[in-house]
Amino acid sequence: MEESSGWKTCHDGTLSGLLGSMDAAGVETSIVLPVATNLHKVGSVNRFSASIDNGRIVMAGALHPGSPAWRDDLEEMLMLGFRAVKLHPDYQGFTVDDPKMLPFFANLRDAGVTVIFHAGADPSYQPPFGAPPVRIASLLDNLPGMQVHASHMGGFQHIDEVEQCLAGRENVVMDTSFSFGFIPDQRIRALIEAHGVERIMFGTDSPWLDQTEQAGNVVKLGLGDRETEMILYSNARAMLDGWKAQGGRNTGDKED
Repeated sequence: MEESSGWKTCHDGTLSGLLGSMDAAGVETSIVLPVATNLHKVGSVNRFSASIDNGRIVMAGALHPGSPAWRDDLEEMLMLGFRAVKLHPDYQGFTVDDPKMLPFFANLRDAGVTVIFHAGADPSYQPPFGAPPVRIASLLDNLPGMQVHASHMGGFQHIDEVEQCLAGRENVVMDTSFSFGFIPDQRIRALIEAHGVERIMFGTDSPWLDQTEQAGNVVKLGLGDRETEMILYSNARAMLDGWKAQGGRNTGDKED
């Protein structure tokens, strides 16, 4: 992926590499988001994720909408204790507001699953992209109550659409990954205010960006101490506690 995207990683992408990055940055918990690119191996991805989810590393579940067995995969994912799923429409070959996708997303909504989208552009792909903000908004209009996490401040390289279509929606969470250096800080601050700081989380897309540097960028925004703490810690803590209340896995409670 380094070759196709033109980006260099900040560590080797292994579990030990991530833990080393966390130790250096003072990160207590990382939420890791696997993407199932092989529709026949969804179950094995989720079972492996369950085996390494230990409280400090919190894994999201994986599904592939193109799998004929997605209902069975969802049932197993829930049984394993996952209450969120990462989807990357460009990697997985779908568009989020395609009417054919509605039964899939309706099942996720009804099961109380948070859907974490790669949102906006992807450096390895050409437009049209599968989850620009306008299409995420269209999906949400068709499925009220669906809980969505739109990565990259709502849509990488789609800030205009984010401001127009997603800002202020109560059932949308955004994260800061791939925003600093791509969006002026003043505009990031304005989007945080428009959307609500309680729905913004720190993110890095590690190993692509350095956790220490990115945490520093949040601090440099010059928000109040309370707002900075919410983005760096307490918003994610509240989300993990919510997953736990739904019967989720360790969700950040470190095992002895």
